[in-house]
Amino acid sequence: MEIAVIDSGINPWHSHVQGWVEGIGLCVGRSGRIVCSRDYRDEIGHGTAIAGLIREKAPEARLYAIKIFQDKLEAPTGVLLASLRRALRRGSKIIHLSLGTERKKDRRPLERLCQEAYRRRIVIVASARTPQDGVVPASLRTVIGVCASPNGPRDTLGYHPGMPVEFSAYGRPRPLPGVPEEKNFFGASFAAARVTALVARLLDKNPRAGVRWVREKLIEQATTGGWES
Repeated sequence: MEIAVIDSGINPWHSHVQGWVEGIGLCVGRSGRIVCSRDYRDEIGHGTAIAGLIREKAPEARLYAIKIFQDKLEAPTGVLLASLRRALRRGSKIIHLSLGTERKKDRRPLERLCQEAYRRRIVIVASARTPQDGVVPASLRTVIGVCASPNGPRDTLGYHPGMPVEFSAYGRPRPLPGVPEEKNFFGASFAAARVTALVARLLDKNPRAGVRWVREKLIEQATTGGWES
């Protein structure tokens, strides 16, 4: 099963990744057009930390890096849309997404791509700030939205019924030797990565399932206090 990680790239030789990774890089070129390259090297470490967490929890999953962040965790909407189109064309079963937008003009094109993924039973897992966050695509019903929980056990899945963003999880990556936890990354991206890995393990048992089935299983696990191991 392949997981497309739309982020800052992945360093496959990192000790937390250590496995085969394919990928591309997308950016806006000098002409203003979106340029695709084979360079998915991670220069800020964020995508590698995401990949390391997914690799720990779902070691059998194949990772496909789509680098859209360069020297900061921001990307133009056009690049975000291009990255989703690329993942859809490739047919990745799961798409992990560490960003979203609140701009009204961007909502419709994102909705259309997420609806296409939903129809094709491709599961998008996207991060958001809080359960009340209206950011897209995390708040869409065609997407599994996840926010960060700063406290509690690392493998606790929270459920927030009736909220735009229904799920929460622990928001830190794997610890690094010699790096205090408070100096490492923290945020919804890593909560979403934990749920991405959980979704991969669920789909291993039912690879033809889509978002509706995945959501039901996540709710079941969250409300019973369990976590797929």
